[in-house]
Parts: sequence; C-alpha cells; structure tokens
Amino acid sequence: MPPQSVSCAASPVIRGDAGGSTEVGDLLPHLRDLVVEKIDATPSAVVITARWRPPKAACPACGTWSARIHSSYVRLVRDLPLGGRPVLIHLAVCRFRCTSPACRKVTFTVQAEGLTARYQRCSVPLAGLLSQVALELAGRAGMRLAAALGAEVHRSTLLRLVIGMPDPEIASAPEVVGVDDFALRRGHVYATILVDAATGQAIDILPGREAGPLADWLKAHPGARVICRDRAGDYAEGARDGAPDAVQVADRWHLWHNLAEHTAKAVARHHSCLREIAAAAEPAQPQPTPAEAITEAPAESRLAARMRDQHATVQALAARGLGLRAIARELGIDRKTARRFAYAATGDDAVARAISRPTLLDRYQPHLHRRWNEGCHDVAVLHAEITEMRQVGWDDKQPVFRPIPYAWRVEVADSRLGRSRRLAKSFENTTTTSATGWLQVACIATTRR
Repeated sequence: MPPQSVSCAASPVIRGDAGGSTEVGDLLPHLRDLVVEKIDATPSAVVITARWRPPKAACPACGTWSARIHSSYVRLVRDLPLGGRPVLIHLAVCRFRCTSPACRKVTFTVQAEGLTARYQRCSVPLAGLLSQVALELAGRAGMRLAAALGAEVHRSTLLRLVIGMPDPEIASAPEVVGVDDFALRRGHVYATILVDAATGQAIDILPGREAGPLADWLKAHPGARVICRDRAGDYAEGARDGAPDAVQVADRWHLWHNLAEHTAKAVARHHSCLREIAAAAEPAQPQPTPAEAITEAPAESRLAARMRDQHATVQALAARGLGLRAIARELGIDRKTARRFAYAATGDDAVARAISRPTLLDRYQPHLHRRWNEGCHDVAVLHAEITEMRQVGWDDKQPVFRPIPYAWRVEVADSRLGRSRRLAKSFENTTTTSATGWLQVACIATTRR
C-alpha cells in the first residue's frame, strides 16, 4: 500500500472517549446489512471490503424462495465520498439457484437494499446525489461540481441518469397553465410544451401543434382555471374543448412580439416619410465649383502615417549600418518592404509610391472627373458609363471595380454645421429597427404614466 495509508479490520462497533459506542450502520445506514471485513484508507481513496449473503432469496421471475447457493463473485460499487475522498466497495455477493423446474431462470442474484441496483456501478445514494446534480447543472457544469465533491463522473453518465429518471406523475393541471410551441427540429418537427405559469416549470410535452392533443390533456388533467397561450387558433380551439370553463389569456411575450412585428411593418411602409423630413430639414447648399470638388483632399490616413513612421525607422537603422535583412528581422517586415523604405529619399516618396500604383480606373480618370463635377455622384451610373466606354483588348477582360476614389466623395462640410443639418442626418440614418425601438420605448413610457 502507498505511504500514509491505514488498513484495519472493520469492527461493527466504534467506541468513543466517553464510553459510548456507535455502530457502523449508524454512520453509514446503507451498509447496515453488510458484513464489513476490512477498510483501507489512503490519501486518494477509501476501499471497503464487505460481504452480502442473505440466507435465502426470492426468484425475480417466479417468486420461489431458494436457499441453494450456485456461486459467488465480487462486485465493485462506488459509494458516496468520505472526507472528500472517493469510496470503492468490494462487495462479495452470491448467486442463488432457482428450485422451480418450470422457471425460465436457472440462477439469479438479489440486490442489497438501499445500496445496489441492477446494471449499476454506483450505489443508490451516490446515484441519487449525481442525479440531483445533473438535474440542476446538466453535463459539463455537473461534472465539475461532482469532481469537487469527490465523486468524479463523466458528463455523459450524468445525462444518462437524467434520462433514466421517471417522469413525475401529474394528477391535476395547475391553476394557470402556459401553452406554447417549440421546435424539435426547426422547420420540420414541432411540439407543444405545457408550463406551470406560477412556478415556471415545464409540466408535459405534447406531440404536434394541433388542438386535439391539448384538448385530450386538459380533459385528463382537470383543474386549470386560466390558460395562458399562444395566439394560434388551434390552441384556442383545444382550450375551449378541453377546459371550457377556463379563462384564456395571451401572455406578455406574444403580445409584445406581435406589437413589435406590426410596428416594424408600419415603420417600413412609412420609411420614405423620414427621407422627406430629412430633405426638408436640410438647408440648401451651394454647389461646389469644379476646382473645389477636385482639389478637396481628405486628411492623412492612418496607413500613410504608419508608413512615414516606418520609413523614418528604416532610415535610422540603415544609418547605423544595418543591412536590409537585419532591418527586416528587427522590425518584423518583409525584406522588400525594408528595401522600398530604404531607397525612398523622403517619407512622401514612400507614401506616394505605395498609394499611387496604377489601377484599372486610370484610363477613365478624365471622364470620372468631368461627370463628378457635373453632379453625377451615383456610383452605379458611373460604373455603367465606364463599362460602355471600355475598348476592345486584353484590359477589357479585367473587371472594373465599383469603388470611387475617396477624394471625389469629399464635399465642403463647413456650411453643413448646425442643428438643422444634424437633425437631417439623424433622419437620414434612421433604420426600421431603430424607429421600431423608439416607438416601443414611447409605448412603455406612456403605459407607465
């Protein structure tokens, strides 16, 4: 045995300092009927060796009592942990021979009451503990809690324990029954769930979403006074047939959901009104001159600033005598990038070389400048025009990209400052979802007044 382990012959009586005595069965009631032979206590586990040998037993098939022993074997049973350590019981059990010649069973075994069950490797108390853990926390979380309690178990075992638990008997329906549908397989198979609205616990699951199963269930379980249901017609019919005296109400969630759907539809129908309001609120702006439209340039981008910083760093490292490979390794960039920054005289040259590469729109630049200054800012129209202008050749087989240079999109913003412009822009950017949310918030504020 490993160090710091204790092995002793078990005594049926444990004596205290005051002279009192306590039996092992008082501390472990489910081991009361066993003959405990030895207990091995180690830092990692407690191993109990015991025997279970009743004088006679009844055959589970025919009920005939028999005292004839056929054979014996050792069964390993996991028990509740002791002091945070797992407990393993080496239980010696006997197999009886059935004395009835007409019985189909030749041999049989009996279970130790309160300790073992058929086809189960854990004791009845441990199975009850794990079932409650699985019922509250399910698989992964229950597995972590069981390990902390000293009863390691796989998450699949916990789920099997929950599946094997018998369904609670329902004698009568609760006073307030919630009825709704849910998907067993979305878009294919649906069912109906019944919930106790007072406690929030699920009661039963009915097949399908028709009125018949709901009416049959309400007739078999009387007592429902209020039925809080979905607004489907089948549920209304089933509630009328199964519980004609019950009051039918619509739950808050479906009322709010239906309100949100109809509000969204109304906002979508009148979304053009928001654009009209934005156009009316926006003051007239002077048309920019061609020179302003073309020469207006955006602020320096973060990419250009980062390239200038990298160019200065590469130039500093090159001045210290480092080669291109060493610079690339030091900065974590490609050697070609390091070479481009090293050969560029200034940061402007490095940025211009990177952002002034030839594009597919170069040949159409004059036409796009002219059309943009004429007031045509529709990207789809400009794309259609330059597509028609393409000449026959290899370049025409390449796709023409839709993005328009950002510099052309920049317009004079100085005259657009002010509250009216901000209000117009807020209406312009309004979506159906945001408008629906505004109306719902207004509805809540009105009802709470």
